[in-house]
Amino acid sequence: MGSLTAAWLSQLTPGLVPALASASPGSGERVVVDLLVVLMTASLVALAAQRARIAVIPAYLIAGALVGPGILGLVRDPQSLESIGRLAIILLMFGIGLHLDLASLRHNIVKLVGGGVASVILCVVIGMLACRAFGYGAAESLVVAMALSLSSTAVALRVLADRRELHQPTGRVSVAVLVLQDLAVVAMLAALPAIVMWRDGGMGAGALTDEDTALDLLSAAGIRIAGVTGLIVVGHLGLPRLLKEAARSKSTEVLIVLSVAIAIAASVAMHELGFPEELGAFLAGFLLSSTPFRHQLSGQIGPARDLFIAVFFTTIGMTVDPAALAPVWPQVLIATAVCIALKSVGIAAATWLFGVSASVAVAVGVGLSQGGEFSIVLLQSAHETGLLSDRWLHMATAVVVLTLILTPTMLALGRALAPKARGFPSAPWARSGGSGLQEAQHEGVRARVVIGGFGPVGRAVAEELDKLSVPYSIIEMNPQTVRTQSKLGRRIIFGDIGNPGVLESAGLLEAEALALTIPDDEASMRACAMARKMSADLYIALRMGVSSNANVARGEGADKVVIDELATAQAMQRAVLERLRDPRAGAGAGPAGENPKP
Repeated sequence: MGSLTAAWLSQLTPGLVPALASASPGSGERVVVDLLVVLMTASLVALAAQRARIAVIPAYLIAGALVGPGILGLVRDPQSLESIGRLAIILLMFGIGLHLDLASLRHNIVKLVGGGVASVILCVVIGMLACRAFGYGAAESLVVAMALSLSSTAVALRVLADRRELHQPTGRVSVAVLVLQDLAVVAMLAALPAIVMWRDGGMGAGALTDEDTALDLLSAAGIRIAGVTGLIVVGHLGLPRLLKEAARSKSTEVLIVLSVAIAIAASVAMHELGFPEELGAFLAGFLLSSTPFRHQLSGQIGPARDLFIAVFFTTIGMTVDPAALAPVWPQVLIATAVCIALKSVGIAAATWLFGVSASVAVAVGVGLSQGGEFSIVLLQSAHETGLLSDRWLHMATAVVVLTLILTPTMLALGRALAPKARGFPSAPWARSGGSGLQEAQHEGVRARVVIGGFGPVGRAVAEELDKLSVPYSIIEMNPQTVRTQSKLGRRIIFGDIGNPGVLESAGLLEAEALALTIPDDEASMRACAMARKMSADLYIALRMGVSSNANVARGEGADKVVIDELATAQAMQRAVLERLRDPRAGAGAGPAGENPKP
């Protein structure tokens, strides 16, 4: 059994099991101590960064530089935490797949996908020319340009979400560009061996040996494609049924454990097929994005993903060695400025060429001018294959880290520069299709009310809103109810009303009111507190079972508390008084559903 477990772990994190097997008896304790140092330092630096209004992820990078071998040396071996970093990337790509809602992009799919692809290609071309000017060789220039063409999904999405801009035109275009960049990572990683052969002059007619014939290559490619196709088919047919069975339980733990297992299993399968394991996690998330469980899964995975990402970015910060970079700091600063400028122009031009308005293109281009987490992954992979020397690796990594630290500033600058570009016309070939992404992004009607729970009380609220033609959305934990109401055309999502990701997916940030109708006082108060934290101006009506919880609910932010026992008492009081005033009032079933008098 132990050997099977070791074999499975070795597929998930290549090199981890042999390292543990050869480690000293105290190495396990060392990993725990290193993790403690990383988390404590990252949290303290993040608290200080919040005071200075610096984003959290750049703070993690700073924390890593402090505790790493280059400064304090509190963590002697950053590679001891590599497996946690790999898990962070898996969860990050799984979350990106879950968020990929093709239906919401269908009206602008050409603009968004075309702009995203063009931005990657244009940034690689411009970056390669700039790297050549800095003295890189052709192969090195291509690798560094590919790495720096990628932006940070984790940092940019976090800042956009905090500013409530994800569903605005700038946010939607940014998400499209980031998703296309993340998909390009797969092709870039797969291209590294070919770049090595190109650099070494091995791409000629004699590149293939007797054992490595063209037929063998085609056969291997066919096996890989067949394997990926099989995974997609099996996942498409089996995963929704598997999650449906898990959702039958009232506990959400089964759903989250199963989803993470699916992400890891897909990563292991992709690794076995010769693809990057990140692609498997993304594919698993994408397959689940069409299920009713996507919002709940995304919200549940978020805290675990954020924890692992904190470790991941802190370990990235450890790779920066100020002493080794001291002689080349001027070049690093110049390269950082050049990277930001060229990426801003490249992304803005590419998205504008595909019909995005000039103001949105400027905001997106400047906002996504940083390097990304996958830039580090690509640079390290290129270093392992011999494409980058230690010196170039450290310099390029330092550029990525500096641009990541500047990300919140660049996003704010892009938002400030956007109005100045409004007078600039859209691309001539795109004008017939409208003015770009400004008005086209609101294909859905904003939900003015969010209803938490669709039992008898929730249904009554929905029926009254239907009469008034007030748009609303529903959050419900019963998968059968979700399927039934979805078929009837209601906007309903599966999830826990206390999950911030679910609340946001239901449109809480744009809604005017929240009606919490479930018969669970504790869950309702937890959802009330979360909703009030997310929106200070939201009107919250809350259902409570007993009057003793009313003051607590008001303290959590409820504007109106309806107490079941008081409502029942008032209904019975009215029924009795009506009976006493008019003996005939009791004939037949009354409004409360009492039995008729025999």
